[in-house]
Amino acid sequence: MKYFLMNKEIILESLKRALESWVRNASVAQLWQVHQEGGLGASIEADEDVVQVRIVLGGVRDALSDLGRTDGRLPVTEAYLGTAAWGAPPPQGNPDREQWFLSSELAQAHARQYLAAEVVERGDLLERCVDEWIARHQ
Repeated sequence: MKYFLMNKEIILESLKRALESWVRNASVAQLWQVHQEGGLGASIEADEDVVQVRIVLGGVRDALSDLGRTDGRLPVTEAYLGTAAWGAPPPQGNPDREQWFLSSELAQAHARQYLAAEVVERGDLLERCVDEWIARHQ
């Protein structure tokens, strides 16, 4: 098919840009969901020399599904600020924790930073996602 002529690096770079855009533009509720459960995925479409990547949440699980997932633990960045800057968050497992996150712009900013860092640090997941897509389309 036509997209086999495409360089894997082009697809990978498109995936990185799509993830970076998703992190910047995700709603607070979407950030909370990823922080708690993961669930990101990629929809990749290629036609001749054009590749389009869209990031989806809650779709079919793929290599990206655990990206950003902390199982409710706060991102590491919290350790550097202490509880005074954050306003003490409710304990993990407490239903009030979600409301605290949804109302804390600082927590949201750090969740975005954490997820953006994961996109960079977990390049292996991005590459695996592209490899799996290529394998399905051969």
